[in-house]
Amino acid sequence: MPATPPHCHAAPPAAARPAYASGTLAKGLQLLDAVLADGGRSGLSAIARQLEMPVATAHRLARTLESAGYIDRAAKGIYVSGQRLAAFGRPDRRDRLAAVLRHPLARLARRFGAYAHAGVLEDNMVTYIVRERGGAEDLFTVEHMQLEAYCSAIGKVLLAALPDAELDAYLDQGPFIALTPNTITDPDRLRATLLGVRGEGAAYDRHEVRSDLYCMAVPVHAANGAVRGAISLSFLGDTPTPGTERSALRSLKSLAGRARAD
Repeated sequence: MPATPPHCHAAPPAAARPAYASGTLAKGLQLLDAVLADGGRSGLSAIARQLEMPVATAHRLARTLESAGYIDRAAKGIYVSGQRLAAFGRPDRRDRLAAVLRHPLARLARRFGAYAHAGVLEDNMVTYIVRERGGAEDLFTVEHMQLEAYCSAIGKVLLAALPDAELDAYLDQGPFIALTPNTITDPDRLRATLLGVRGEGAAYDRHEVRSDLYCMAVPVHAANGAVRGAISLSFLGDTPTPGTERSALRSLKSLAGRARAD
């Protein structure tokens, strides 16, 4: 029997349940707990197998939980926290966005032999909500870590989406520290770069965070046009050729467009 991953919780022994307990309710709560812990990383069938629950039972319970608003379907077979739980103070927007983007970003990472990320802006810092590895070399990023926004491709996309007054306040807070000789630290030059991002719909980290790292990012929009987050491809080591860069940018924009439809 495969070991239970850290995202899922093993079923409690039957003896731990009182005789009057509802077995169906217990299974539903067990599935809900596992879905929330998984955070959209795995399909429902995989979660069911780890719980030693019949897949058909898991799907029936998931439909019940979905109809009651406790979980939402973010993609085919992928469930995340629902609106009903948001009423109890559980954040679900990042979970939903991460679940929608995780598997497509993993495919892009493998296709280009790069790292794929998704991030959101929190307290003027980039918080990574997805990190998928497609190359052999290791990169310092991990999910839920934060990075300065001014020097990263995702950060530039998110800063460019700020209202003018908020962007002005951010640029006035300096100083901006140079991490490499390529880091843009002058506020006026950074402002011009961010205005260019608004026009192009894409941003770049051309060896600003690390001298061996080249990244490109695009925004992910909500249905109302607001920027929900950003996604990127990061190439460690060699700078991508112009052809690879164009292909990667097209792929990112295509994924961002599909994510918007969700």
